[in-house]
Amino acid sequence: METTIKIKMDNAAFDDDPSVEVARILRDLAKKIDGHPHFSPGFDCAILDQNGNEVGYCQVKEGE
Repeated sequence: METTIKIKMDNAAFDDDPSVEVARILRDLAKKIDGHPHFSPGFDCAILDQNGNEVGYCQVKEGE
């Protein structure tokens, strides 16, 4: 099993200090997946920036 997290940082939410926005996104994502009953292959969720724009995803799938 493997988890993929992809975040595109080419919009205004990342302009001032990208590390702050990425850290915020990762904290939010950690809250979503911590103890999630379906965090297994097939899990897929959108990642949103502070402005509500979809900037990536987190997914779990079977490993190769």
